[in-house]
Amino acid sequence: MKFIVTPEIFEKLPNLYVGVVVAKEVDNSQDYSKINELLNKYMNFSQEKFDGVNVKQNE
Repeated sequence: MKFIVTPEIFEKLPNLYVGVVVAKEVDNSQDYSKINELLNKYMNFSQEKFDGVNVKQNE
């Protein structure tokens, strides 16, 4: 699988940040409260960890 975001998207939406989660053998028509809980936990963790950091800039 290949996931590409073209540069034009970031030109139109300069504040856009994209994250990708790969979940194998998960039926996405079902509600999984534990998965939602983990996703929210790590989204919050990432927001705190990278607060004030320009993650779009290559270092």
